[in-house]
Amino acid sequence: MNQYFGLILTLIAGLFFLIGALIAAKVKSKDKLNAFSIALALVIILNLLIFDLIPEILELLSSYHLSTQVIIIISFTIIGLVILKVLDSFIPTHHHHHHEDEKDKEEHISHIKHIGTLTLISLVLHNLLEGFAIAGMTFNDFRLGLMVSLSVALHNIPLGTHIFSSLAIKQNKLLVIFLTLSSFIGGLIFLFIGTLSNLVLAIISLITFGMLIYISLIELLPELLANIKKKSTIAGLITGLVIIILGTLL
Repeated sequence: MNQYFGLILTLIAGLFFLIGALIAAKVKSKDKLNAFSIALALVIILNLLIFDLIPEILELLSSYHLSTQVIIIISFTIIGLVILKVLDSFIPTHHHHHHEDEKDKEEHISHIKHIGTLTLISLVLHNLLEGFAIAGMTFNDFRLGLMVSLSVALHNIPLGTHIFSSLAIKQNKLLVIFLTLSSFIGGLIFLFIGTLSNLVLAIISLITFGMLIYISLIELLPELLANIKKKSTIAGLITGLVIIILGTLL
């Protein structure tokens, strides 16, 4: 029975992206929301990298010799970076300048959409694994699965706000549906497969790790630095820290 509760929890966690989408839809000042959401997303993603993915990867690879761990980590992190760089080339142009003339404003809007698309693609892959993990944890311990899913749900709200502040839901319906259901799909994979080897899970986590590093350093950080003096950017950083603290208390 617990595996079905696990599926429900993965579905609920994914639906929290839509709360972020609702917040993005209700805020009128898109410039302020973009600056806020980029700062917020950067804090959340860095927390995800440092306190979730890195410990998880090291645990999955703990049975391997240190030199083997290093080779696996470097190799598949680079693959993740390269994958997103290649995808980057197929997504509409995003070069921009932070000036006030109409052309530069259009380029900036294009850049924001570009970041949102890359973030969405990376999170879909991450959420598949996350849903797999939530379903597995719930199967063994319902309370643990519930706590983890609540923590994931809290993180999904600001990430949803960031993505949907830059992407129109109506124009990206399939991506929105896939993002929302990606955790649930991961739970279904667990239900049918039961388990994956630690090496396979580590490889998928490392590819996701590389993709999220690319988004953090190449896309989000330059935007944050360009708007670092804005109140909305500072508010985004503070809000991100508050969400992380709330997540650790669960």
